[in-house]
Amino acid sequence: MRPLTLAQIAKYTQGQAIGEGVVDHVVIDSRQAQAGSLFVALPGENVDGHQFVSDVIAKGGYGLVKKGSHPGPGIVEVNDPLLALQTLAQKYLADYPVPVVAITGSNGKTSTKDMINQVLSTKWAVHATQGNHNNEIGVPLTVLGLEEHHDILVVEMGMRGLGQIRRLTEITPPNYGVITNIGPVHLELLGGMGQIAQAKGELLEAMDASGVAVLNGDDPSVRGQARNFKGQIVYYGLDVANDVVGRGISMDAEGRPSFTIRYGSEEVLVKLTLPGVHNVWNACAALTVGVQLGISLKKGAEALKELASTAMRLEVRRSPGGVIVVNDSYNASPASMQGALDTLGHMYCSGNRVAILGDMLELGDIAESAHLEVGRHAAECAQTLIFIGEYAGLMQEGAGRGEAYASTDEFLDTGELQLESGDLVLVKASRGLHFEKIVAELLKGGDE
Repeated sequence: MRPLTLAQIAKYTQGQAIGEGVVDHVVIDSRQAQAGSLFVALPGENVDGHQFVSDVIAKGGYGLVKKGSHPGPGIVEVNDPLLALQTLAQKYLADYPVPVVAITGSNGKTSTKDMINQVLSTKWAVHATQGNHNNEIGVPLTVLGLEEHHDILVVEMGMRGLGQIRRLTEITPPNYGVITNIGPVHLELLGGMGQIAQAKGELLEAMDASGVAVLNGDDPSVRGQARNFKGQIVYYGLDVANDVVGRGISMDAEGRPSFTIRYGSEEVLVKLTLPGVHNVWNACAALTVGVQLGISLKKGAEALKELASTAMRLEVRRSPGGVIVVNDSYNASPASMQGALDTLGHMYCSGNRVAILGDMLELGDIAESAHLEVGRHAAECAQTLIFIGEYAGLMQEGAGRGEAYASTDEFLDTGELQLESGDLVLVKASRGLHFEKIVAELLKGGDE
């Protein structure tokens, strides 16, 4: 970030500076603090960050703290440290503005963000969300990572309820808004697809007539949210009715898609290094954003060849025994389950296709029907089926076959899975099921 004095931070946050100093970066983990750090003391699940303010100051850092919590000096006192963090980011961006590209959607946000970053970096100095730090804490921290040389900010925006994306857009007003898709996630909190669409639509509501919306035109719910948008809309997808059209998808032995993309008179071949047919849509979104910011499809496609995958998001690895493991254990929703299974079905396989699938969490009233449908689709894509979790029986019922286990540990303790060289195994569930344990076990396997 650009250096700020404690007095400037106090002015931004309507707080009170006690002592003097210059801050050059912001942290919320005291272990990451060093000289020049501003440590935001936030309450956690088990501990309160205010307990560590003295440690940070001893390292040469400073604290953004709740009034009356610390004797000072070297602190800025505020009524609410989280609100102050958000306000600091909002004011900081307003004083040092750059174009903002914001991405939201039920699935594919992080991959699309990474691809947009990769494409835009061919021409611009880009600062982008790290990992999936896309919430009310991560977005302000991303903004405060902007430095003087940056030309563009790319920010991922997640949500678990109505109003949350609206709040993020207040902190980080978007000039370009990307919606990847609208599907059933967080239904326990939101209550229905209409509310999910409304929540994602808050991104477009934050943009005026000067804004550009880059939207998945293959998703009817996304198109529905665009009805009242006053700015420019560019649709991408496989349907020929879109402005940017991908077609002719093929997959290599490791599940990496190639396709042709057309926009206006330009048409190029795109070869992705990331596995997963769903990444075709993500790449189309990224290339569309690139064109809006002066980067040709050809140059953007060349950049995407160099993109590395995010850990646990459709990683393809080979065990010592020659088993191909497709690790997608980061998270799961109905749409991402279907995409991963479709990828499994399209990948080259000299042995058996195996799907090890676990619960999709936070689906609310559609949980039973969604797991039945996952089982049905899995039966079309794999010969061997393993289902794990509370809904394992329903997935088994949907498939009409397969083995069911109550937990990951039960499967690891009692499950018998005979794999041979050339077999292809998909491992996918919501993060809470800890399927990375299964991946680790599969990758141990040698020739025994």
